[in-house]
Amino acid sequence: MLTEDRRGLILRELRLRGSLNVAEFAQRMGISGMTVRRDLALLEEQGRLQRVHGGAVANPEPGPAGIDHRSPAGAAGGHRAPLPAGRVRPASTTQVPLATIGMVMPSAAYYFPTVIRGAEAAARDLGVRLVLGVSNYSATEEHRQIERLLASGVDGLLVTTSAESLADNPALELLAAAEVPIVIAERSIDDVVDRARLESVRSDHVRGAEIAMNHLLDLGHQRIALCLRESSPTASRVREGYRIALGRVGLMPDPTMDYAITDARSAPEVLRGQIEKILDGIMDAGLTAAIVHNDEDALMFADCCLARGIRIPEDFALVAYDDEIASLGAVPLTAVAPPKYDVGYQALQMCLNRVGSWRGTSAALQQVSLSPTLVVRSSTVR
Repeated sequence: MLTEDRRGLILRELRLRGSLNVAEFAQRMGISGMTVRRDLALLEEQGRLQRVHGGAVANPEPGPAGIDHRSPAGAAGGHRAPLPAGRVRPASTTQVPLATIGMVMPSAAYYFPTVIRGAEAAARDLGVRLVLGVSNYSATEEHRQIERLLASGVDGLLVTTSAESLADNPALELLAAAEVPIVIAERSIDDVVDRARLESVRSDHVRGAEIAMNHLLDLGHQRIALCLRESSPTASRVREGYRIALGRVGLMPDPTMDYAITDARSAPEVLRGQIEKILDGIMDAGLTAAIVHNDEDALMFADCCLARGIRIPEDFALVAYDDEIASLGAVPLTAVAPPKYDVGYQALQMCLNRVGSWRGTSAALQQVSLSPTLVVRSSTVR
């Protein structure tokens, strides 16, 4: 290991933990304690840390009015005013990254780009290097990407699996054996909490569906269709929220009002044919509103309505789920907007927080659920 790289790792250790034990660090890096002590002596001469018995502690950076502020870059030199509350000082482009976090997403084309941008922003704010892998909804590629990132020595890993459940996923064994913190984004870990040391950050899609239903119910709609992509990992939770909202107002879920798009990756004309048949059933049943997941299907649904002379929202109210492109329809669609950016940002923060204390920690693992919002547009109100 090059001398500068080794000293950069020492400074990174201090930024993560606030202190460094010579014996433990030397053993982990596969170097001698004497080498570490020489590095500490030199770094102390440069004013970048303070040596203590058995190791070193981070060097506080003096702030105004005699208040000490830890240097975000982990190095002394110069006085900088503290940032306003809630703001994080951007990392220097020349410093050693605080950590390297891997990220495996099922797609970079729809929904997940916003999750990725959130994680990217957190990485930039916190001085972390983010390395991305995309599985394209392939379980085989997902396994390969996770394996590759773990083998490369990342300090932590963010994963969104292709399927809703991790229980039968071959990647679970990899994640359970990992010696770095793992945060699962936008997937439930309820069924594997006893099988792996995982944390999670996800959108509360049950709540998202409830918000959409409450909006339609408040507008006077009671016969509300639900149209979901059968293969979507989100479908089961949206359906749960739909049923909860019906039950709250004393309405029983009607299976004939619950429609499934069975092959969402078909050719556009095949997909349109499915939606036309669903619309036939909805009109025949006298339903007055629908929640459609996702935006692409909702826009096609709206187009089919308009082609038949069905006015939106006068004759039929429509709510999309995802809010990626819902605003761009001929009739801008009211949509449930999951907090995708915040999921990515908080997932990376959670992972980095755990990196600094992962070994030997007894802190409780977290499962964070973030509530979506409803963006009201012309498809439900005039």
